[in-house]
Amino acid sequence: MTASANLLSGLDVLLVEDEFMIAVDAQDILQALDARSVLVAATYEQAERRIAQGGFNVAILDVNIHGKMSFPLGAMLKERGIPFIFATGYNLKDPALSGVDGEICVLKPYDQERIHDGLKEALRRRA
Repeated sequence: MTASANLLSGLDVLLVEDEFMIAVDAQDILQALDARSVLVAATYEQAERRIAQGGFNVAILDVNIHGKMSFPLGAMLKERGIPFIFATGYNLKDPALSGVDGEICVLKPYDQERIHDGLKEALRRRA
């Protein structure tokens, strides 16, 4: 994947993830993809504030943040024209995931290829 290691070159990423170790792994992956910075929000409320403040170019949204679904956050990002992907450990056929219909969703556990491919498609769609 070295040819694509600069996918996020010069971009700031909002990572919404409520599990500390998963967030750390995702940060490492995003840095390997050459993200300029990674802003982490561990709660729904932190994510809302970060989205309102802006200052990032692309986002990864954990679908379930301490029991609260992140679909409204995705709608906020869409309104602002900010590319994003959802991430989940759920089975993609789970009815709880109906809010991701038509959106890009990557499965956890995160790995560089999944994040790369998801973000590449999100950036392409918003280009």
